[in-house]
Amino acid sequence: MKSLVIQSCSPAQHQGWQGQCVDSVVRWAAAQGHEHRLLGDEIFALVPDWYLAKVPARRPIAADLARLLLARQALGEGYAQVIWLDADTLVLNAALRLDFAGSCAFGQEVWVQAREGRWQARRNVHNAVAVFRQGCPVLPFLAHCVESLMRRVDPTHVAPQFVGPKLLQALQTFADFALLPQVGSLSPAVAEDLLRGGGPALDLLRRESQPLPQALNLCASLLPDTQAAAVIESLQSAGLSSKHIR
Repeated sequence: MKSLVIQSCSPAQHQGWQGQCVDSVVRWAAAQGHEHRLLGDEIFALVPDWYLAKVPARRPIAADLARLLLARQALGEGYAQVIWLDADTLVLNAALRLDFAGSCAFGQEVWVQAREGRWQARRNVHNAVAVFRQGCPVLPFLAHCVESLMRRVDPTHVAPQFVGPKLLQALQTFADFALLPQVGSLSPAVAEDLLRGGGPALDLLRRESQPLPQALNLCASLLPDTQAAAVIESLQSAGLSSKHIR
């Protein structure tokens, strides 16, 4: 299966900690025999002007549509499978496999946070990883949904993840997408526990994630740059192993 991995990362982001994440994806793609294509902010040229006008300073919301349009383009080039991975996703294991049945798949995270004084873990669908194969009926439908929602939304009330993870989570009940829990997400609470050498949030993630993720979206919008390098070092040295986290 001829596969293309697509990522977008501006030169400035690549010089920082997200460059380490992108490099981990490049190594993984090579190990799996996938082609890798790294783009910059030129991906936003694909997004209609009216869309960008509604979210002028919120590039992640524009990227929710851009990744779909890029996938459609690449499938039109003849690739059998297109894999999108966010630039802040760190691959921990080059043996990571994205196997699933069907024509598309999305990530699944175990999101750990404190609520009303108790630690909670929720399983959510996310699009830090999205895989589309030839003939996928979901891809054009999803692009249509994103554009339709954005046309009608009040630009002063565009919620974070509105046409990304929140849309996928809402559709999951009806569509039953294939999910990839091997690509998860790191909540701020878990990141803090990693830096402390352990804690209740990290323990809960381990208990609720079986098997443990082999790649993690580090959530750049929530992870301070000052912490990111140390978090990456801990993850690269020990993953989420309960025996070796420093």
